[in-house]
Amino acid sequence: MPEATLNALAAHEEFGEALPANADEVLAEFAKAGFDTDAVAAQLLGEGVASFAKSWNDLLACIASKSEKLKAA
Repeated sequence: MPEATLNALAAHEEFGEALPANADEVLAEFAKAGFDTDAVAAQLLGEGVASFAKSWNDLLACIASKSEKLKAA
């Protein structure tokens, strides 16, 4: 997570609930409106995993590059 994001997160003293108390009702309303909430959840999960993997691989590449520079110095 970028440092600016961590700092912004730390600036908040309270975070509140992760989901509203009526989350099941909200999801039921989406389903009634024709949204496939399971498909949406699966898509969001897949996109989240892919984003994390990309960031992780970028971090590892950065570390490897800096390690090689230090070895050469």
